[in-house]
Amino acid sequence: MEQEHVDLKSKQMKVGPIDGFIRSIRNDPRICISHIGLFTVLYHQQLEYGGQAPFPISRDEIMEAAKISSTATYFKILNQLADYGYIRYMPTYNRMKNSKVQII
Repeated sequence: MEQEHVDLKSKQMKVGPIDGFIRSIRNDPRICISHIGLFTVLYHQQLEYGGQAPFPISRDEIMEAAKISSTATYFKILNQLADYGYIRYMPTYNRMKNSKVQII
């Protein structure tokens, strides 16, 4: 079976917020692998909601996907991403309603 040759230089790939995030974190010493993992999961969640902004998040689902086991670490990294200007976090403080996030 022959493999198809793909010329990546001629193919335009649009990755949106991920591209901007990767460019920004290159010069941001505050960012660690936990921030990258959480941001990536949040971006995937936004895609799951059809690109809706802001979009609802479920702490348990996000933590599992981002491989974060501590709620303290989850909230620390989430709030840092917001403080650093990568996302807008809108907590509800109501267990019956999902908080929302907007990727900036």
